[in-house]
Amino acid sequence: MLELSIVNQQIAIAGKVLQEETQKNISGAIVAIIEMPEKFRAILSLKALQYGSKWEKMPERPDRKITSNDGYFYFTNLPSGEYLLEASLPTSLTRYNEVRTKVQVSSPINGKISTTMADIVLLPTGIKGRITDANDPKKFITNAKVQIQDSEDASISDRQGNYRLIGLESPKLGQRNITVIVSATGYQKVSQSLNIQRGQVIAEQNFALKSK
Repeated sequence: MLELSIVNQQIAIAGKVLQEETQKNISGAIVAIIEMPEKFRAILSLKALQYGSKWEKMPERPDRKITSNDGYFYFTNLPSGEYLLEASLPTSLTRYNEVRTKVQVSSPINGKISTTMADIVLLPTGIKGRITDANDPKKFITNAKVQIQDSEDASISDRQGNYRLIGLESPKLGQRNITVIVSATGYQKVSQSLNIQRGQVIAEQNFALKSK
């Protein structure tokens, strides 16, 4: 559980970054304040002068945080006003869309800042669906392999035939054409061409396999 005060600092904004499809916590995500009240902008200007050339290269600053192993982040001692946060995953920039959210920080009461909670959900690119027997749609195929051609991206279907292949590479703008190959023991391999778009998961992308 995140403590709402650290040493003599008061947490103004706190939250965690989640992955939309699984709701799992994401560590190593960058959460940056990209719009802010003028008072905080002035504070950052002074900090930038203080640190000089090191400022831009600092991984964490008063306006930029990296999520911990449990996905949490926090900003301390912020002036009241409206802030715009942007979350991204630098290690997978082509696999997730950046997400922005507005947060309001209230004025202190009796010198104490009230923490505003702000969970952020990152949007992955991907496909998901079910693998069934072409001759018996009620028969789910377990352990079918779903793979993107010329890529290491792959997934295995579960006992209900469900698969989920997310975090696929995609351009920042426009679409990427992929070829999905599905194979399973005792069945003929099938392939299908699809267009995927950054930050979107194509649902119900089902496949029916024919017996060999």
